[in-house]
Amino acid sequence: MPRVFKFLKTALAPSIGSSAPQEVVDKNNSSPKASFTSSADDTWLPDFDPLTVTAFELSELLNARAITSVQIVQLYLKEIALHNRRGRQLRALISVAPKHELLRIARKLDDERARGKIRGPLHGIPIVIKDNIMTDETLGMDTTVGSYAFVGCIPKKSATVVDRLIKRGMIIIGKSNLTEFCGLKNPSMPPGWSAVGGQCQSPYVSRHIAKRKLHWELSAPGGSSTGSAVAVASGFSTLAIGTDTIGSLITPANRAALYALKPTVGEVPMDGIFNLSKTFDSVGGMAKSAKDLVALMDALMVPTNREENVPSPHRSFKIKPDFGTLRIGICEPSIWKSWRKNGRINADAERFMTQKYDMIVQSMIEMGVDVVYPVELPNPMSLTIDGKNCFEPVVYAEFKDCLSEFIRDFKVTKMHSLAEIINFNLEHPELCLPPTCPDQNDLMAALQSSIKREEINAARQHLQTAGGPEGLDFLFASRSLDIIMAPGDAALSTLAAAAGYPTAACPLSALKLNGQPFGITLASRPHTEHTLLHFLTAYENIFPPRALPMPLSSVPLQDPNPEPLPDQPIVDLILHEWDTRRFSCSADALADWLNARWRKSGYELSAETVCEVLRSNGRIAFRGLGDDAEGAFSR
Repeated sequence: MPRVFKFLKTALAPSIGSSAPQEVVDKNNSSPKASFTSSADDTWLPDFDPLTVTAFELSELLNARAITSVQIVQLYLKEIALHNRRGRQLRALISVAPKHELLRIARKLDDERARGKIRGPLHGIPIVIKDNIMTDETLGMDTTVGSYAFVGCIPKKSATVVDRLIKRGMIIIGKSNLTEFCGLKNPSMPPGWSAVGGQCQSPYVSRHIAKRKLHWELSAPGGSSTGSAVAVASGFSTLAIGTDTIGSLITPANRAALYALKPTVGEVPMDGIFNLSKTFDSVGGMAKSAKDLVALMDALMVPTNREENVPSPHRSFKIKPDFGTLRIGICEPSIWKSWRKNGRINADAERFMTQKYDMIVQSMIEMGVDVVYPVELPNPMSLTIDGKNCFEPVVYAEFKDCLSEFIRDFKVTKMHSLAEIINFNLEHPELCLPPTCPDQNDLMAALQSSIKREEINAARQHLQTAGGPEGLDFLFASRSLDIIMAPGDAALSTLAAAAGYPTAACPLSALKLNGQPFGITLASRPHTEHTLLHFLTAYENIFPPRALPMPLSSVPLQDPNPEPLPDQPIVDLILHEWDTRRFSCSADALADWLNARWRKSGYELSAETVCEVLRSNGRIAFRGLGDDAEGAFSR
């Protein structure tokens, strides 16, 4: 019997012969962290609640030898298979790494742990990354940015941030859905929708299909880093990374009751990453716990080649139990709410959100936290020139350069320019321009943009000045503030984006109307990510836990949508791959191969469907993987 199960029998199981689950309970928290059930053959199967478990708690279980990384990966893959494209149809992930490769990596990390080699606090913990971040072909996943134009393209190498995660022992389990091209395809494109990934759904709003829902409507999951937030909230992973231009990481985190941090622009390397703008974009992290976020940001923010006058971040961020000497400027919620038209669902929801925010503010004042309340944010209209949005010309101009750089990072690609992408979409309208997103006006506008370089530079300079020296910098200095705090849907993240300053999100509560979470947005001075993490860890320690979605399997499904049988070209592809490669008679192995490579199909095929196709065409095929190596197969 494996040593880990002998340990469990003696240390954790008072009644080994019982079929009832036994719980491992944290002494400081009565909630169960993992359970272990015994079957008739006395084989113990570890389990935990993926909706609630944090990376910190998984790490404790790993250190106690109560679970292995292999078992963690297997359980997350089970959840993904149940509710990503099927079940709740959350569509949080565009692709999942091949099972055999994930288990090989997890086994290696388990072996390292057994030998005493632990790469960091997140050693052996799965993580999801946004599908605009390049991964080497050995990881078995495409980098599509949600577009069929990039399906099958092969990067030269992984992005630097991916290498950093792997170096710290994290397991890249999948790549998350996103608003296609990070939102720059069609102005009315629903948040979290992409041609390849479909419509990403919030796990909090039961079976809500966000048809034409704008990103400020609170029943939508927010974007563009939608899938990263939904994957963590849905229990597909404990951690995720995404990218943020103007609230595109902070907004979905707020609507998924997560902790998140967007670092100062330029603080984390962006090579190998599709981004809209070098002026505004940054890579950030999301987690269920502020403690987890501290460890994740510590892995991402490794000092590299820096200009002499740019301070380096702390090499190890700290977890703080209270707010200490932080001086926090707090915006009045009844004034600094959503500045967009129709920003909140109704008056009752608005009153409820304001009430919850006020309760947090009053609690901080009663605790003696050094707060300045209220403070006034600069008017978002200061980010315009003659009433015209200054973000738009800058993003359109930088988008073309960023896209060209992204394409050059592929060693194999069908696309070589924005014009080719637009033409590809026009040639494949059934895939690329369906009724949900029938046009590509933003791509066309970026291609045809004729704004003069002087106007672009003026708009960029105006944003940086209005958001920085004349905006947030003035407020920080005049009131001696470390942090500014505002409702999650206020304009704070927009102002911080204009200046390139760091922002963060923390959960507050959830609407009674539909269960949708809402949160708090924070901003601080440039290169002070440690200050934001100080606030987040203190907030988590002091205030009630984040809102949780209902268990995914408990929500009744309306209008179930079973997977249709594939069209004949896909059937031909299945038979071709089966006949020309060695899959040890395993339909699951072929399904893994097809889904990992996205060979022409562009959608996920279940092992059941693959097996049915093979058997109906005279092939000898079985369910399960092909040998005793827990997922390895010959091909």
